[in-house]
Amino acid sequence: RNCVAPYTWMEPHDFLHIVCQVACLLLLFGPALGRPEPTCESGSRATSPELLQHATHAATRVPVINFESSASEALPNVDRPQAGGPPDLIHIGVLLKDFYGADLHNEQWEADIVVMLQWYDPRVSGLVPKDQIGRTLSEGQAKDLMWTPDVIVTNTELQGRSVISTSFHISVDGMVNKTQRLLVKIKENFDGKEFPYDQQALHVLLASASYMTDDVQLVPMVTANLSDIGASSFDKSDWTFLFHDLKVFEESVGSLKKSRAQFVMHVLRDASPYMSSTIFPEIMIVVLSFTVFLFPVNPGFAMPRVSSAVIAFLSMLTISTRTSAMLPEVRRGLVWMELFEVVCKMLLFIVIMLNILVETVFHSWQQPELAKQLVFELRLAFPVVAGLSLAACSVATGKHLELFCDAVRSALLLVTAIFILSVFRRSRNYASMQK
Repeated sequence: RNCVAPYTWMEPHDFLHIVCQVACLLLLFGPALGRPEPTCESGSRATSPELLQHATHAATRVPVINFESSASEALPNVDRPQAGGPPDLIHIGVLLKDFYGADLHNEQWEADIVVMLQWYDPRVSGLVPKDQIGRTLSEGQAKDLMWTPDVIVTNTELQGRSVISTSFHISVDGMVNKTQRLLVKIKENFDGKEFPYDQQALHVLLASASYMTDDVQLVPMVTANLSDIGASSFDKSDWTFLFHDLKVFEESVGSLKKSRAQFVMHVLRDASPYMSSTIFPEIMIVVLSFTVFLFPVNPGFAMPRVSSAVIAFLSMLTISTRTSAMLPEVRRGLVWMELFEVVCKMLLFIVIMLNILVETVFHSWQQPELAKQLVFELRLAFPVVAGLSLAACSVATGKHLELFCDAVRSALLLVTAIFILSVFRRSRNYASMQK
């Protein structure tokens, strides 16, 4: 049998004693109950040694500095040296280091050039160490520390500019010299009227990509031979250097107003490769077609006469197709090479027509004596007509090639028509004599 102790009431003075103890505990530890538990940097619960370490570090902590914002504030003024005033003068020079040839068909040329710029900016003197008179910077350093005019080559092909090297040299007197070497593929509007005896002007256009005429103006460098080029750069190409020129001009198109520099190289094409590969073979084809009139006029040589004339004409068409591949696909008017080939094709066409006429007189009209007389006359007349026609091409110029071509073509057709009409008249007379 279990016995339960009887309930007893607590004495009043004992209850007051317990309440006073609880109040004291709340006063001592109550503020710490609402604070987050101290943790270390990794997020775990902090031990007593860690709390001591963090307390020491907090006492000696250095304020954090935003280096990016400080660097931007430490940069010099990104405006041009004479911002708000007259335009800054940028002296410019161009040097051709090597020439890789010109493509008349695609209307472009490639070269290795060096672009030199010079301007005055007194703010850069602070970038030069005190014990030096100058300092050389890379392109990245220069963009971070100083102002640049941002001059580029503007007439290159799409992705036709490759930077090999760039350097900036600043002097203690404030002069800045930029030297940049580039591999460029430049789009050019060639004038191929007199191809392959043509003379071309190769242009390098430069301008600031960021600033208008009111801010930046280009000026040619006055230092001698700074924009000069050597004739040895063209030794490995079919071009001969004549002279060069560097000038500046202002271009205004709507709201676009730019100061541009134009470096021009005048070159002359060496026609000797085209003489040996195209012109001389075409002349020899015309000469070979003349051998048609050297075959005897009899049935056994009918096929050799016809095949020689047709093969010569097809050979001319083949060579002219290769010539067309050298010329621009889209062009205005006629070029000299096309004029020469038109004359050659006309002569070959005349040979075919006259050979058919001789064979008709001999076989169809049954007039062998007249056919032999015609062949004899053609042996004498065709070399004269062909020589005069080809010689006339040598005096033709690019200004009136279309008119000259029409004149030569009309003259050849007229002479041929007169000869054919005379053959018809003589054949009628010959037939009446036989009757």
